[in-house]
Amino acid sequence: MSMHEGAVHGRPTRLPRSVLTTAAGTRRDPPVALLGRAARERPTRSGRIPLRLADRYFLAAHTGAERLAPRVDPWLVALGCAGGLLAELLLEGEIDAEPTVRPAGAGMPPDFLSWSVLREVRAEPDHDVRTWIRYLADTSVEKVRARLTITDVLREVEVSAGWRTAPAVAWRASRLDERAPAEELADLFAQEESAAVRSGMITVPDAQAEIALALLATGTGVAGRLGLAKPVLRQAARRAEQWLPRLPSGLRVVVAEVAAAREQWAMTPRR
Repeated sequence: MSMHEGAVHGRPTRLPRSVLTTAAGTRRDPPVALLGRAARERPTRSGRIPLRLADRYFLAAHTGAERLAPRVDPWLVALGCAGGLLAELLLEGEIDAEPTVRPAGAGMPPDFLSWSVLREVRAEPDHDVRTWIRYLADTSVEKVRARLTITDVLREVEVSAGWRTAPAVAWRASRLDERAPAEELADLFAQEESAAVRSGMITVPDAQAEIALALLATGTGVAGRLGLAKPVLRQAARRAEQWLPRLPSGLRVVVAEVAAAREQWAMTPRR
């Protein structure tokens, strides 16, 4: 079954083995320059490396001081993380998303997870955004969580395994060097809009990332679980409608497809 068929008929299957191996059967390595940059930017316990968009979504979509738990259904979190991974590459100019997802940049994203997603896009170009979101959602939560663990933002916590012999593992967030993404989202919805997003097309990259995060949160239902007052939630819904058409087309397609996938999930009967 092709990746496209898997995405259409259910949760997508993994891409063919050729995506992960060369013709000689060996796994492709990231560019030397990327490894060098990773070595120079190896995170410390001070949290020097900024959170990426999918990281911020993951943290906003979870709650709990000692043990993280999703605010919404895990499949919705997976859709949001998948959209965040594509949005990261769009913001860096590494891919285009219209009419299909295809490589566009120099192939030098700033971390290994982004590079691995870009590698898959290069191996399987010209699938649409919906197909990629459903495919990436199959493992997006685990991969984003692993990136946050590597950068010391998350830490594993052993929990009681009950009758099982092996210990279970949960995760908790370490102290961040920046404000929690959930707090940033609450302010974005409640406070006066900044000049970068107040009117016209949103062209500032940081503002694009901020609004994309907000739209992923509203599109997957996370915004409604942040404990916001009802007037703020109504304002968040109005702002989301105003922000969407003012994003660049690629980001607009990604966040719209995530919201559409949530609507389809809501209409699908579950046992």
